[in-house]
Formats: sequence, C-alpha cells, structure tokens
Amino acid sequence: MVATYLLPVQTALLLFPIVVLVVMLPVAVVSYRRRGRAGGWATVIFYAFLFYLLAAVMQTIMPLPRNPDWYCATQNYASTPQLRPFYFIEVVEQRARGRWTPAAMIRNPALWSTALNVVLLLPLGFFLRYMAKTRFLPATAIGFGTSLLFELTQLTGLWFVYPCAYRLFSVDDLILNTTGAAIGWLIAGPVTRLLPNLAPDRDRKRYADRVTPSRRLFAFLTDAIGFATLTAFVLGIMKLFGASPQGPLIVILAGVWFLLIPTLTGATPGKRAMLLRIERTNGHRAGPISLAMRYGILLSPLWLLWIALSVDDWDVFANPEQLLIPVGAAVSVLIVGVWTPLAVFFGDESAPYERFSRTVNVAVVPERTGDKVAR
Repeated sequence: MVATYLLPVQTALLLFPIVVLVVMLPVAVVSYRRRGRAGGWATVIFYAFLFYLLAAVMQTIMPLPRNPDWYCATQNYASTPQLRPFYFIEVVEQRARGRWTPAAMIRNPALWSTALNVVLLLPLGFFLRYMAKTRFLPATAIGFGTSLLFELTQLTGLWFVYPCAYRLFSVDDLILNTTGAAIGWLIAGPVTRLLPNLAPDRDRKRYADRVTPSRRLFAFLTDAIGFATLTAFVLGIMKLFGASPQGPLIVILAGVWFLLIPTLTGATPGKRAMLLRIERTNGHRAGPISLAMRYGILLSPLWLLWIALSVDDWDVFANPEQLLIPVGAAVSVLIVGVWTPLAVFFGDESAPYERFSRTVNVAVVPERTGDKVAR
C-alpha cells in the first residue's frame, strides 16, 4: 500500500523540473512586476505550492490499471458511487474487528485511507491562507471544489481518456478532503506567524530599482521567445495561404520588435514585461541608430549564421571576402558569448554592446496608489 501512495510522489518529482521550465518565465515576469525580484522566500513558497499541486494531481490519477479491457469488464464504479455520508466510519470499524490497540490501528488500511484523504488537501488550505490571505469560508469552498474536481476526474476515467471509471466516487472523500482543507487553514493561523511575511511591499522597495543580471536575462529570454513565437505565427499564416516565406520578412519583423517598438516606447516587449527600459548613457531615450548598434551586436551570432547558411558555394580562394563571415562569427561569439557574460554576471561592468552603443538598461519603478499602479 505504501508503494501505491509513493508512486504518484515519485512521478511528481520526475515531472516537476519540466513544469518549472514551462512556468519559470511567466512566474519571473509576474514576480518582477509585483516584487521587483524573481527570487526570495515568496518564490520558494510558490514553487513548493506548485510541487504540492502536482503531487496531489498525480495522487488522484495514479496508478491507472494496466489492463483497461479486463479492468473495465470486471468493475462497475461508474454505476455504483458511494453516496452515504460518513460511511468511512463503518468501514474503519469493520476492518478493526474490535481491535483498537495502537498496533492494530496502524495496520488498519481503512484508517490510513481516511487519514490520507484528510491530509491530501490540508496543504491547500494552508497555502491559501498563507499565500493568498483567503478567508475561511472561501478556502473551504475551494477545497470542496478541488475535491469534487478530483472525484469527477476519477469517475469520468480521467475525463474520458481512460475507457471507464477507475476509482470509486465517494461522498466521504468530499467530506474528508474538504475537512482537510479547513484544518490546513486553521493550522496556518499560528504557523504563519513564525514564517516571513509574503507582502510584496518590502521586496519592491528594496529591489524594484535594481537592474540585476537575472532581470536582464529574463527580459532577453522573454524577447527571444516572444519574437520566435511571432515569427512562427506569421510564417505559419503565410504557409497556410500558400505564400512562400521570404527572408526579408524576418528582417522586417526583427526591425519592428527590436527597433521600432523600443524607439516608440523605450523598451522591447520583453524589457517592458520586466519593467526595464533602454536609455542612452546621458539619460535620453535611445534612438534607432543606438538601438540598431545595440541589437546588431547582441544578435550578431544569429544574423551571421543566417548569412553563412545562405551562401551556396563556399570557395574562399575564389572569393576571399567569404572569410569575413567566419572571422565575424568568431568575433561575435567572443563578444556576445564570452565577454558579455563575464562582464554582466561575473563583473560589475556594462556589456560590450552597451559600451559601443552607449545605451543602458534602467529599471522602471511604478508608483503605487493603494492596489493600483500609476506610471
């Protein structure tokens, strides 16, 4: 029985790094905009909550019976839901057979199943009070709704992915899960007094005006993923309507993303998401020439690779000018791939492309009035 309950947790441990990679960027965007940083205790608590949710979901859907045809032919969970409230008390008494010693209770599987049903959503109530400051009745209602979602997932065979209901729908599970969420909310009261306050004001005052390497990296990743998504969408639309994708179109999209938008607004979409803007070292907004130099250097490995791939016939003896491409690529890799990380992450200096373009990242610190943000 222990192995059955441990399997979902082991699966959650294996899936958790993948989930973190998927949500890391949007979580960083929200965190920087609310707190001025992407790390700290609040981030640890959020990812702990995320792992708990993943483990709870895995506990609900695993293990699936291996032989669907045989299993669905031999059980009738869908037609016989357990609708008697507090039937679990009778089951515990039947399994106990009058033996209520501590050793007998430990070996009673019905008692363990009851306890685990309470524990399943206990952390949910705790996190709702600690993270979201949810009141008791709404937290209890969320616990009930979550339990109902889990029970319906089992009753419908993983929402009709599995050919039949693979576990019993029980009203007692709803009662025990909801009770667990309520207990978790009550426990959070005294416990959270010992834990750090998750209010974002303190972090915002301390970190919002800092342009950290991680903040710049997340802004760059947001721009890279956003631009790649836009490009794939536009090229996909062209392919759908039978048009032949053209190289100049990518150049135009890059010009809009990295030149036109920051020229008009002061920031690329990725930097705006991280509350950063680009300025010249004299404090003025960066113009198109400065931005072209900045991103021309920063993106040089990509456009040099594009030029290299567009050359059909490499013959450096007949065309010595072709040597400029690998030489330029080596220089760009040195500047962007070596010099820039050393300067930004391991030193206290500007990136080389910032020195050459005389531009700099500046943090945008919003002024907050109550719960609203005024720029």
